[in-house]
Amino acid sequence: MNERIRECWLKTAREDSGEKWDTQEEFIERFATSIVEECANVLRAESERLYKLSAEEKDELFASNFEICAEKCVDNVEALKEHFGVKE
Repeated sequence: MNERIRECWLKTAREDSGEKWDTQEEFIERFATSIVEECANVLRAESERLYKLSAEEKDELFASNFEICAEKCVDNVEALKEHFGVKE
């Protein structure tokens, strides 16, 4: 199993806090949500990196391109969450 997926699985299992899940479906839903949130975090980190590059770039065209890509990453976070029905 991929290490990142394992981390999401363990994080979900730890959320149990000694109480049993109402249903297996509830556990699976929380696990899937954890994976979606991890994907969103990757996109957020990439947008921050691109915004930083934009701020540091002296060429306005390149800076603008970095900023556009960063904004698309932010848009994709929202689209990903909407697609899977994950709310903040």
